[in-house]
Amino acid sequence: MLRKIGLFAVCAGLLFSAAASAQQITVVDWNIRSFEKSNGSGQTLVEDITEYVEFLKGTQADIITLNEFETGTSRMGKEKMAELASRLGMFAYFIKSYPKDEGFYGNVILSRWPMLGCASTLLPYQHYKGEGNYQWNNNEMTEIYGADQRSVGYADILLPVSDTESRVIRVACTHLDHEIGTDGHRKQFEEIAKFPSLANPPYPALIAGDMNVSSGSVMDPITNIGDQVYLNWVDHIFSFPKGAWEKVSGETVYSGALSDHNAVKVVLKLK
Repeated sequence: MLRKIGLFAVCAGLLFSAAASAQQITVVDWNIRSFEKSNGSGQTLVEDITEYVEFLKGTQADIITLNEFETGTSRMGKEKMAELASRLGMFAYFIKSYPKDEGFYGNVILSRWPMLGCASTLLPYQHYKGEGNYQWNNNEMTEIYGADQRSVGYADILLPVSDTESRVIRVACTHLDHEIGTDGHRKQFEEIAKFPSLANPPYPALIAGDMNVSSGSVMDPITNIGDQVYLNWVDHIFSFPKGAWEKVSGETVYSGALSDHNAVKVVLKLK
């Protein structure tokens, strides 16, 4: 049974300018690798996230989704999502996958505009050691459920389309398992389509994230109901329902030593 998670850090951000308008929006998705920067022989945890802040500022994104986000853990020393949101001047929502070292691990949605509501859920998972264990599953259970606990969440965002009119859009974010078997992976795709109601969304919707597969029938639960607006390696952005969004442009943004993933960026327009 899916377990819903309450709002963990809802709508942390700066004041919203009513005069702002968005005829088109820029969306960036990036697997941030827990702020672990390559050092030539491996990775080193970065306590000062200035380089990450500047990288994201450089994308000029209106909405950002981040994977492998670690915050408030003992090795971090402080809560990173609030710091990142504050320095970017954005509202933020944390999608918890599991507790880690006195903090949390999961995904983040950042928005230039207010969030009217947020929700998340854990994907079905069992660990060979039982309840309360979230990482390093054994081979048999990994085939069915994955190596660790995964999640999906969404934020309903108030998107200004003129100085006097706004529309609501739904932005979902997920990070699927990289070691799970084909049947288990397909079930994860079914769940990430179901929880945000992507087959029949209440508002025009997007889902973005590291899905750990590039193509194939395993993705049918998503590809059958939405449009793939961008893909680089295993990082995707999809829009829903089909035909609701127009892609103005798309590109991969090189992140260098900051992560083992590059960011993906699209400019979209509601039809």
